[in-house]
Amino acid sequence: MEEIKLRTTAAASMLRKEVTTSFQATNIEFICLQIRKILELIALASITANKEEYAKQYENFFKHWKAKVILESVEKVNPRFYPSPLQQIGDQRLTFREVQPVSEGFLTKADFASAYDACSQALHASNPYGEAIDYAFLEKEIPGWIQKIKTLLNHHMVQLIDKKQSLWVIMHAEHDGRVHGFIFKKISNSIPKNLEDAEKMRQDFLNSRRINQ
Repeated sequence: MEEIKLRTTAAASMLRKEVTTSFQATNIEFICLQIRKILELIALASITANKEEYAKQYENFFKHWKAKVILESVEKVNPRFYPSPLQQIGDQRLTFREVQPVSEGFLTKADFASAYDACSQALHASNPYGEAIDYAFLEKEIPGWIQKIKTLLNHHMVQLIDKKQSLWVIMHAEHDGRVHGFIFKKISNSIPKNLEDAEKMRQDFLNSRRINQ
């Protein structure tokens, strides 16, 4: 995730023309390369704990450049691989805050596919007898893709291959500005009705662990 932040920053700097290759076409191609790599990292994130599957899917990214094929391949390994964007609700000073799903403004799987395919096409030389790279389209769409990626990842949850475990990630922690991730393990089939119930379940679990130690 730190690599994603660095690549996003590099792409945004080029977009704002803080840095430039001195040729707009190569500026756009540079940004497309960063977006493509970011999307690959997102797709692979949910299987990083499984080295064998990670290696297999990593190789698939070099065999295929169509997002549909890649997404279908990763989805076979982990049907819930795609990040779920979240937002914290409530006073930032509180230890526990309500977490709610983000319903719009983030990069959907459909957005993922269109962005990945468009960026991949831009990284190949134009076929003089085929369809030319539409740099104007890319220049128009890129800012939206970057913003949607940020909204998707800012605070998100990824279901891991082990269905009882999920990874919760904050991309920019208040105290140090770095990425922080936490593994949550399912301990009960019960669903808490509110934050008080959730905290009670957590405390009961911690107490049971102390007793069994």
